[in-house]
Amino acid sequence: MIRLNVPFLEKDEAKELGARWNPTGKFWYCEDDQLDLFAKWYSPALNPSVGGSEPSETQDPSYMTVSEISNMIEECFDNDDRFRMVRVRGEILNLSPWKGYWFFEIKDDKAVISCTIWPNTAEAILDFDLENGQEVGIVGNLQYYGKQGKASLRVARIRDMGEGDYQAKLNLLKDKLQAEGLFSEEHKKPIPKYPRRVGIITSEHADALRDILRIAHDRNPFVQLVLYPVTVQGDTAAASIIRGIKYMDAGGYDVIVVSRGGGSREDLSPFDDEDVVRAVYHANTPIVTGVGHERDVTLIDLVADKRFSTPTYAAQGVLPDVMSDILQLRSLEGSIRTGMNNIIISKKQQLRICRETLERYNPAAVLERNKVRLERAEQNLETNIRRLFDMKKHRYELLVTTLHGLSPTAKLLNGFGYVTHDDKPIMTVDDIKPGQKMMVRIHDGDISATVEEIIRSKSDTEE
Repeated sequence: MIRLNVPFLEKDEAKELGARWNPTGKFWYCEDDQLDLFAKWYSPALNPSVGGSEPSETQDPSYMTVSEISNMIEECFDNDDRFRMVRVRGEILNLSPWKGYWFFEIKDDKAVISCTIWPNTAEAILDFDLENGQEVGIVGNLQYYGKQGKASLRVARIRDMGEGDYQAKLNLLKDKLQAEGLFSEEHKKPIPKYPRRVGIITSEHADALRDILRIAHDRNPFVQLVLYPVTVQGDTAAASIIRGIKYMDAGGYDVIVVSRGGGSREDLSPFDDEDVVRAVYHANTPIVTGVGHERDVTLIDLVADKRFSTPTYAAQGVLPDVMSDILQLRSLEGSIRTGMNNIIISKKQQLRICRETLERYNPAAVLERNKVRLERAEQNLETNIRRLFDMKKHRYELLVTTLHGLSPTAKLLNGFGYVTHDDKPIMTVDDIKPGQKMMVRIHDGDISATVEEIIRSKSDTEE
């Protein structure tokens, strides 16, 4: 006999090939001469003697693998009619729809069962809205999922049975506290915008604390955070949270954050405790909450001065982004500095222009400029007069020279004379007669002479 490792989904295939089921040992097997047919399911660990080798410690047949145990459980669920079409009644909690599926749990005061409604089933059977705290009656098949290591009830039919016991009690408490005014807005205290000391009430091992510390480091590393570690679920959680609130309230903190991460409705029940709610209401310090996820609203959220859907959002809501503010202030400082520098430069330019204008119209400066201008004009005038004088003198000399060249007396220097009769120039021999007197002017004096004879030139006589 050879033991086989047949997965649940392949049992029909193995059975058709001739594999047999051992109901006592809860395993599949085949005969030794059939090994070739079932090689894909053969496991040396289950058959240490096959092949003549001695079993090792890890091949001890007295131990089963996790998969074998899981397969055994699946076989039990599949082969036991008691797990088919079971009828169960309980209160819905942790309702989570996803892509047409509905995942939730139903509970009573002692146990919890996981449930799933598949999309095609949901369309056929859901004629009412599912809600946490709702009492329902379910008919379905109980199945075991080996990879997840848990059983779940696959719902075939579901019926609304009304409000569950826990939800009914919770609603009664909520109505009572609301009637007393504990949830009234007029009693809520303002949250300081820039807290310096923040008290934190949560588990010291919770992801919620790490989220708050991370947010604080990124947004405001200057704030002082003080943790009061508490138990956030279980029977002692409510008393632990109350002690934390009273201790922090007496510590002079600017704000207190009460938080925990997500969990089942039962896990969050300490935050629905009446004494916890009243402790928050009577605190003098502003209290904000960040409990669970967006869909989780507990009574402590209703009485708190500010409610946030998660611990992360609570940290962001309480701690302003000081680092961004600082960067913005630095940017504004740079802009102001640049603007002031531009204004100063502009004013300096205006001052320089005004100074130059004032200096230009200053009497002393004007007098000095006019004096310089007058001196320059005087120099120019003197220069121009001298140039004009030289030019006139030169022209005069030219004229004198020209005139001298044209003067009759100028020719007298060369032996010529100027002959007149009765102060009239003798131009021709006809202007004087023999016996008459005439004056001959030479360059150094006059000569008086009497004409004795007139002799005409040949050219005149020939004519």
